[in-house]
Amino acid sequence: MIAVIADDFTGAAEIGGVGVRYGLKVLIETVVYNVDNIDLLVIATDTRSLDANAASKEVEMIMTQLSKLKPEFIYKKIDSVLRGHVAKELEAQMRHTGKKIAMIVAPNPLVGRTIVSGEYFVDSLPLNETFFAKDPDFPVRSAKVTDIVRSEEFPVISSELNDNWPDSGIIIANVSNHKELNQWSLMIDMEMVVAGGSGFFDALLGTIYHLKASSAQLDLSFGESSLFIFGSLFPKSTTLLEKLNNSKIIRMNMPEDIYYSTGSCEILIENWAAEIVSQLSSGFSVMVTIDYLPGNEKGLSFRIRENIGQLVAKVAKRFELSDLFIEGGATTSVILKNLNIIKLVPFFEADFGIIQMKAEGYPNLCITTKPGSYIWPGNVEF
Repeated sequence: MIAVIADDFTGAAEIGGVGVRYGLKVLIETVVYNVDNIDLLVIATDTRSLDANAASKEVEMIMTQLSKLKPEFIYKKIDSVLRGHVAKELEAQMRHTGKKIAMIVAPNPLVGRTIVSGEYFVDSLPLNETFFAKDPDFPVRSAKVTDIVRSEEFPVISSELNDNWPDSGIIIANVSNHKELNQWSLMIDMEMVVAGGSGFFDALLGTIYHLKASSAQLDLSFGESSLFIFGSLFPKSTTLLEKLNNSKIIRMNMPEDIYYSTGSCEILIENWAAEIVSQLSSGFSVMVTIDYLPGNEKGLSFRIRENIGQLVAKVAKRFELSDLFIEGGATTSVILKNLNIIKLVPFFEADFGIIQMKAEGYPNLCITTKPGSYIWPGNVEF
């Protein structure tokens, strides 16, 4: 069994989708349980939403629990543009395993993300000149990877394929094309802690398994009376918005009284949930958005996510959803917690990063997740 620790839920789902692509038996859990007859176990944490010390402790605890399951290999799924507490979480794994080298292969050239001479680029733009510079939790100030990932315990080094490495340190791979991504997969050994994005995990699996026979790509479609939660601030494409406007979808933006309130919003959320259920019961699908300029309130993102989690739980109690679509990893984690979902089985990779899953305890519900920073595919049907 291969185990993966992901720092947010959509990253975990993305890894699960790669496993499905290879025909593996995949299970995604939000806590570690004993498992049988599983090829790929993905632990979906929400460490990117924690502070650095809490994230480190969470990874140490998960490593202790995973060790009892004796996986053949543990992969650390991180954000492909290095957001989050990357160094702190890797340090925790290195302490637990006693390993002195961590290898990070983060980008995926197939989607325009590369690291060249130690600088990160997205579609040829330096990372700090993209939308990631405005990320509310991890704003990017520099494209230099050794500025983004900093460690108090180990040297952090940007490396080419043929460079000599020190006896200890965190190595960040330069990857300018897909061929180099595959070449890095051949440089890995069991004396390293290995971390990266889903593209590199795909390359690693490719050294072990063969891709299963692929069928023609199907459109990503949703059932009637679906609930869409847009928890990400990343901009939406014009094409997507046109599709939504031409579909039987009601947009219900978070009420101002909830967004700007720092007190209890339980009654307001109850009323909002009742309005959503009314539209769903009438045969409409509902799109929930949080369309406001970010405020200066400390902990705003956390509070808003908690409100959304409570909202979805209240809706699910009153209306049996067939499709729940969630954009944004932190938002997904909070919603799953409110729905008491801890086990999911991915069954369809609709497009890069867009994964459909069945959840324990909700036999008639399909949950689809998408990272906030990924573009919408052209095969979405509403």
